[in-house]
Amino acid sequence: MGGHGNNERAFVRLTKSERIQHVILFVSTGLLILTGFMLMGEVWAIKLFGSAGKSIFYWRGIVHRIAAVAVTAVCFYHLYYVLLKTDGKSWIRAMLPRLKDGVDAYQNVMYMLGKRDARPKMDRFTYLEKLEYFSVYFGMFIVISTGTMMWTQSYWPKFYLDVADALHLGEATLAALAIIVGHIFTVHYNPHVYPMNKAFIDGNISESMMKDEHSLWYERIIADEASKSANTANATEGGRNA
Repeated sequence: MGGHGNNERAFVRLTKSERIQHVILFVSTGLLILTGFMLMGEVWAIKLFGSAGKSIFYWRGIVHRIAAVAVTAVCFYHLYYVLLKTDGKSWIRAMLPRLKDGVDAYQNVMYMLGKRDARPKMDRFTYLEKLEYFSVYFGMFIVISTGTMMWTQSYWPKFYLDVADALHLGEATLAALAIIVGHIFTVHYNPHVYPMNKAFIDGNISESMMKDEHSLWYERIIADEASKSANTANATEGGRNA
C-alpha cells in the first residue's frame, strides 16, 4: 500500500503477476479480434491493400495463430495461478459467487430506480465483475476449443468444422462487444475514474474509490489493521511488564 499523487492512500488491487496476465490477455485478444474480423471482408480487403494484400493476409494468419497461442497460455497459467499460488487462491476465493451478490444486484437496481437511499456495500469484487470474470472462462473455452478444431481441420468432418466456425465467430463477436462496450467503458471510462483506471498499470486503487465502490472490503481491511495494531500494542506492553 502506498500513496497516489494527491497523497491519498492507495490499496493494492492487482498484483504484478495479475497485471502481466491482464496485459497479455488484452494484447492477444485485441490482435485476435483484429486479425479474425479481417476475414469477414477478405476479398475487398485484399483489393484495398493492392499488391500487398495477399502478403498482409498471409501474415494476418501468422499473427492470429501466435496471439491464439499466447491467449491459450495465459488462460492455462491463470488456472495454475488461482489453484496453486497464494495470491491466486485469495483472488478466486473473493471472486466466487455468493448469495450476497444476488442481494447486491437487487439492492443496486433499487438504488438506481430511486427506491433506496444508498448503494449496497460491495466487497473486493462486485457482482458485475464476477459475471464478467466467469464469462471469460466460458468464452475462452469456446474460442480455444473451436479454434483448435479449425487449426487441425484435416482431422475433423466438415459438419463439425462448420459448427466450430459458427461458434467461433459468434463467441468472438460477443467477446468483442463485451470488451468494447462493457469492460472498456465501465472500467476505464467510468465517470469515477475517467479518463482511465490506472489499476492495470500500477495495481493500485485509491482510498476514495475503495470507499465508494468496495466499501465492505475497505472496512474489513481497516478492521484487520486495527486488530493487528492492537495485538502488537498489547504484546509490547506485556513485554515491558514482564
